[in-house]
Amino acid sequence: MLYLMRCVMFSTPIEEIIGYEFKNKELLEQAITHTSFFNERKEIRKSDNEKLEYLGDAILNCIISIFLYKKYKDRHEGFLSNARSCLVRRETLTDIAKKLDLGKYFNYGNGDNGVPEESKVLSNMIEALIGAVYLDGGIAKTKKVIKKLFDPYFTDEKLSEKSPKNMLQEYTQKKWGILPKYKFTRKIKNGFAVNVYLGNEYKAKGIGKTKKEAEQKAAKAMLDLLNVR
Repeated sequence: MLYLMRCVMFSTPIEEIIGYEFKNKELLEQAITHTSFFNERKEIRKSDNEKLEYLGDAILNCIISIFLYKKYKDRHEGFLSNARSCLVRRETLTDIAKKLDLGKYFNYGNGDNGVPEESKVLSNMIEALIGAVYLDGGIAKTKKVIKKLFDPYFTDEKLSEKSPKNMLQEYTQKKWGILPKYKFTRKIKNGFAVNVYLGNEYKAKGIGKTKKEAEQKAAKAMLDLLNVR
């Protein structure tokens, strides 16, 4: 009875959704508060949301890799790599956030319009939450949260989706007999910029938090340029 009363008194909706109750509520608040929230209120302070996002991104990639390795022991590295890319990419994280309606709990500085649905804010929020859970409860608790959030996406259909890089490589090999070439151009404020080239005729650019993400974005931009769906 005492346990149930404690849950009612201290659990927040977002904790119930992700299946984890924070000991340090300040970590949760940081994870769901974007710096723009303070900017709009003319407050001279910064949220640690981006630092938690950075940590959560690394932890998510690690834990998803472990899950895939253990679950698909008979599959080759190419499948595992593509499956991980499908699970941790921005579109999947945004889809998770939307289906769980996490956006309405996010403190974002955008007037009365809420979080822009097509922005990276929702996917970043998932990563920040994962980083916060890790700092608050450790790796075992974080694994449970990630399993709860991502379990519906461990399907053959989802894990077999081809990444933009794979799609572009298959298309260019079939059409012209050439491979795309990726070139890291520079480090930017929030990540990396990468160009992808097809011979001397086509060039597209991608920006991401990591070089791998930037390459995927560049490949996607090239597919759009070539009108490949």
